[in-house]
Amino acid sequence: MPNGEAARVTPAELAAAASRRTILASFKGICQPKSMRPELSRMHDGKSLIMLCTEKTQSKHWDYKTLMLSSVFAVAPAGNGLHSFRLVEAIFFGAIPVIVDDEVILPFCSVLDWRRFSVRIRQSQIRQLPEILRRIPRERIAEMQARLAVVKRKFLLFPFNTAMALMNVRVKEALAAKGVPPAG
Repeated sequence: MPNGEAARVTPAELAAAASRRTILASFKGICQPKSMRPELSRMHDGKSLIMLCTEKTQSKHWDYKTLMLSSVFAVAPAGNGLHSFRLVEAIFFGAIPVIVDDEVILPFCSVLDWRRFSVRIRQSQIRQLPEILRRIPRERIAEMQARLAVVKRKFLLFPFNTAMALMNVRVKEALAAKGVPPAG
């Protein structure tokens, strides 16, 4: 779950952001040398692609919250764990996550169709990222942004409730597979 700015973004801020998402895609984070993140930073053009390594001086000119609220897409490259916290942060900020991780385990992947509200590219496609994103029609972007709000509300605002509901579904499926009738 997000912490910091993403957890405190208000509905009013999200509504205001809808008309000022002028940055095609953004990323701001630590650029480990052996990751694809330095490749992202080479795409930085200061206008439509804001790709920043936090260890470089230029990143200090971009406030993370403002950057995320101004971006149509938020790039979520491979992290150090099973998934990147940027996925959920992007959803909370209303930016469409761009998953650049060949091995990521997506949260709630058994019940969420991530293709409806995110873009996924292979790590080998990183250089084509700007063209891939520019080819997505505005109507599709609007659909994905609307779906982000639903996913946030139904699955991410109350993760404990979601986890318990998923466990309940799995228990019912397991019992049904063993021929146990549902409880009345």
